[in-house]
Amino acid sequence: MMTLPFLSFEVFIMNNRILLVVGDKFAAYIQGKDAITVSQLRGLLSLSIQMLPGQDVTILVPGQGLGDSTVKRLLEEAATSPHLARFDFSLWHALPKRAASSVSHKHVQANTLISEPRQRTADTYELHLLIDEDCELMSDHQTGQHVQGMILIEATRQALLAVTERFLLPSNGIDYSFVLSALSVSYSHYTFPVGAVLRCVINEASMENPRRLSFSAELFVEQCGQVVSTFTVSFGAMEKLRISKRENMQAVKTQSEYLAYVAANMQHYAEESLGHVENL
Repeated sequence: MMTLPFLSFEVFIMNNRILLVVGDKFAAYIQGKDAITVSQLRGLLSLSIQMLPGQDVTILVPGQGLGDSTVKRLLEEAATSPHLARFDFSLWHALPKRAASSVSHKHVQANTLISEPRQRTADTYELHLLIDEDCELMSDHQTGQHVQGMILIEATRQALLAVTERFLLPSNGIDYSFVLSALSVSYSHYTFPVGAVLRCVINEASMENPRRLSFSAELFVEQCGQVVSTFTVSFGAMEKLRISKRENMQAVKTQSEYLAYVAANMQHYAEESLGHVENL
């Protein structure tokens, strides 16, 4: 009896088509695949006549590029579509919750690229990659079919912040700021706009001085059970007032040194500028 639900689901999958749905900016990815963009799906839902293929049900799998507002609007449109019975949106109602801005340290919701973190073991945490195509890192262009490496770096940074905020910071009333001290990246495979998991392993946590915490971690981006990129990171959490003072001291010093450098090289800049004018 316990196997019947699973057998039923397997039969359901075998008898119906499965389509991946990605954001419009990942349009290059869908070519030649069982995949469509969110705009194409909205077009199918809005058809006033029966022009859809003959499958009983098409199972829709949400991929990358879908923001929370896009998903909400799509489900609202689907609910009133005459073709709703032709599509299965079950997976869309079970999407991971996007992390709060308080742990991702992003003010605009679309710029948060991760789900809320979950603790798996004493030192291992798991998050889902949730790319909104309206995020700051996709505002210019999308190259090729894969997810750009800078998006993964930013997702990794947010994952570290989220894990630290949720699970590692002591409850001592100190207002912390974070400092990244070292980052190395290894891309072993392309990351594509399908589901992805970020696995964070905290290797070291120095908590003796509550005003200066330090950590080292490894983060793995996984797709289809395979690691596609690896990040090795060292970072710290310091009392915000203390780090602000240190930052200001270094800013004042750099400002003074830079103006002195410019003053010492004014003659060189003037000659270089004159050379450009003469070459026009």
